[in-house]
Amino acid sequence: MTFKGIERNKLDYILTDLLPVELSELFSYNPFYEFLTDKAQQRTLFDLTEELKKSQAKGTNTMFQGNWATIPLKYNILKGSNALREMSLVQPLSVLNLYLFIECYQKDILNFFDYHHCYSIRYHKKTSDLYYKSRLQKAIEYFQKDMRCRIGKAAVQQTGKFFKIIPFESINAFSDSRLWHKANFDFKYYAKIDYKSCFDSIYSHVYKWIIERNTIDSKEAKNSNLFITIDRILQNINGRQSNGLIVGPEFSRMVAEILLQQIDTEVYNELLINGISKNKDYTIFRYVDDIFIFADSEENINKIVKTFTTISNRYKLQLNELKILKSKTPCLPKAWLERTRILADVIDNFFDKHKKSEYDKLQEEKKFIVKKDYFPIDRLKDEFVTLMNEFPANRHTIVSFLLSTLLNNIGKIKDGYRLFAQNNIKKALLLIDLALFIYAFSPTFDSTRKIISMIVYMSDEFNFKLKDSDENTRLKNVILRYAFIFERGNLSDICDWFPFFIEYNIALDVITECEVINNAEQINNPIIWANLLMYSQYHPSFFNEVKTKIETVLEVQIARMINKEYMMQTEFWYVIVFHNCPYINSAIQNKMTTILDNIEASANSAPQESFSKATTMVCDFLKRTSPNGNKPLESFYNWSNNRNISSQITYRTFQRTIFRRYRKNRYSLYASIE
Repeated sequence: MTFKGIERNKLDYILTDLLPVELSELFSYNPFYEFLTDKAQQRTLFDLTEELKKSQAKGTNTMFQGNWATIPLKYNILKGSNALREMSLVQPLSVLNLYLFIECYQKDILNFFDYHHCYSIRYHKKTSDLYYKSRLQKAIEYFQKDMRCRIGKAAVQQTGKFFKIIPFESINAFSDSRLWHKANFDFKYYAKIDYKSCFDSIYSHVYKWIIERNTIDSKEAKNSNLFITIDRILQNINGRQSNGLIVGPEFSRMVAEILLQQIDTEVYNELLINGISKNKDYTIFRYVDDIFIFADSEENINKIVKTFTTISNRYKLQLNELKILKSKTPCLPKAWLERTRILADVIDNFFDKHKKSEYDKLQEEKKFIVKKDYFPIDRLKDEFVTLMNEFPANRHTIVSFLLSTLLNNIGKIKDGYRLFAQNNIKKALLLIDLALFIYAFSPTFDSTRKIISMIVYMSDEFNFKLKDSDENTRLKNVILRYAFIFERGNLSDICDWFPFFIEYNIALDVITECEVINNAEQINNPIIWANLLMYSQYHPSFFNEVKTKIETVLEVQIARMINKEYMMQTEFWYVIVFHNCPYINSAIQNKMTTILDNIEASANSAPQESFSKATTMVCDFLKRTSPNGNKPLESFYNWSNNRNISSQITYRTFQRTIFRRYRKNRYSLYASIE
């Protein structure tokens, strides 16, 4: 059976490429996505797209000029061992801006990649890896494409990633590939270089320089030219700033790739002019801002590095001089890797490796994969600490590697395995303690989700959720041994623990909670405040204390907003997050509604019809109410208690596609960078 003529929903781009991965599970653009799929909104979007495409074809006006600019929500996550990386969450109006931009320029971008990927090993291509969606009794079910023959022609194609990433989705896949090994055999010399603070250093105006440097193309360029429009878009989504590319959305990687491929092309041409030929004298592989160079001589290595330095400087990008690595081939693996693999093998040996067919034939009492043997946990911890001290710069990677080893084994429960012998909760708690010990050295966002996933899988056998049960108490005791993680941890990395705690009936001690609240006051992030408000519900007095504190914060934030360009004010993020909060007093809710009314009134008087329509859609979504006047609990932030936060995290850790299901639970859609 085939499905000719059925196209994926182009709105999927909102979910797949515009949200950072490192974002609280309770914040999502999924309800907005569902709102935009309504017939009325679809008509508006269609009209908007057609209007913009006509303007693009005429080329007389710069696209998306005017009041499209909004301020993203900036927050920090752990990068490496001690450094922080600034992430950005774009506003709903910018989401529509980017969706419309891709609608108008998708073909231009993909064509550019087709012709300029001379060195790139990670670029975007139109995908054919589609999924199917159908509605059964008002519930949405998602299927992989090999299920298409079962679901009928009413299915709507969807995609788990809007564009295909080729030829390598990860740098590990490249370093394990034949291409990498062949380059090590074919060439005697090697160098690795990268751009210094690549995304932070990208200046939006340099995209216009791409056509300005080519005088022929520059003379023919229309105001709607791709590179001119990119300059405008990058400023629109980043509060009119031209310095720096926001970090977080996959969109940013795509746009960065355009500039980096332009530099690659100019380097390729310059080398060719100087008699240095690709595949004969050298080969180069670039993965985003990491550049791997193989050449037949040290002289050519130096010439290539110098050429990259010269040409990248034209676009205000600099190579990181302190991180230039040169050597002979073959490239030696990093020292920490082999040592880490030894520990990973020890952990891996805690689990039996039965094939599923063999496992199914075992007697019922022998159907478990966690061995009953003695586990040398204390010795393992000592060796791990030694590793941490020897390779402090690689802590993040080592922790992630070892936690992945644990999770990959524990996650076999989803394939039909049982983990533990009957009632062997001691082994479960031992593994959780080991995981938390490792995690404590680098409590990143990704590692947080891995730990939560492990506990959720184990809970399938021990029901850790049951309040005041022996299992619940013992899990709580293990977690509280590591309370210092929550006192000292970066809140944006550990934010998903708080909805997990309320679901699993776990409360931190008072001292730790006070530290968490103090940290929240310092970073002033509305999503963090919302998570803490949800967590505080376990005790009425604590809940009222947190609610009062948040209401005070809201009053201050609203009072700071001036009656002009609300979406260009950071404080507007409190409206986005809390506008539908059922716990906030009515006076504050009314003030937020007034702000939305003012935004809509101002947009309706704006000369740009496309901006006016897009802003009205955002305001209509934010002001939605039920017939009795109540606001929906699921908006950009999910205030509903009808959710399974831990299972969502588990599913997302293992399945990076947004359209798969685990044990028939329905999950919200998800965007992933990698």
